[in-house]
Amino acid sequence: MTDLFDHMAAPATPASAKASQVKPRGRFAALSAREILLFAGAATTFVWGAWVTKSVAAQGSGQQEFVQLQLQGIIGEYLQAQARSNADEQTAARQTAVFMAALDETVSGLSKSGKVVLVHEAIVGGEVPDVTQSVKTAVYAKVPRPQPAQAQSSQSLGAAPQGQAARVEQEMQAFMAANQGRQRDGKP
Repeated sequence: MTDLFDHMAAPATPASAKASQVKPRGRFAALSAREILLFAGAATTFVWGAWVTKSVAAQGSGQQEFVQLQLQGIIGEYLQAQARSNADEQTAARQTAVFMAALDETVSGLSKSGKVVLVHEAIVGGEVPDVTQSVKTAVYAKVPRPQPAQAQSSQSLGAAPQGQAARVEQEMQAFMAANQGRQRDGKP
């Protein structure tokens, strides 16, 4: 029998000569260029993930404050006052547009300052600060409050209604001073 390996051709150069001829290509610290790129990509992804996690955690650590706003109440109050005024439709529409723009600007300012504005009706429970009064004050500082038609007509009539109110107030104060806070039957 003949051995299969007997008929094979012998290598032309010995194994030790082949080892000396092979040059390592693109190797650094026993790593190939592909391994180096994969390692750099993994390190970059890890650093980016750590930065994103830190940013999200820092953002949720109380930088934003939740506040509630009774927006429907503010708008409803203004519209009722506008309906009671004696302004014509065009004037009322123009004043309402100015009011709504001022309200929008004020609420946007709250949002830009880091506050999350929740409409009062959306609050189910919990302690959320109410900023309705401060928003109302800020808006009415920019836009005048509509005057009721009755108040405007009494101002045009002169000081008679105001004089009556002052006279009633003086009489009440005189009565209280004379009776020292006692009711008619003499009991406190």
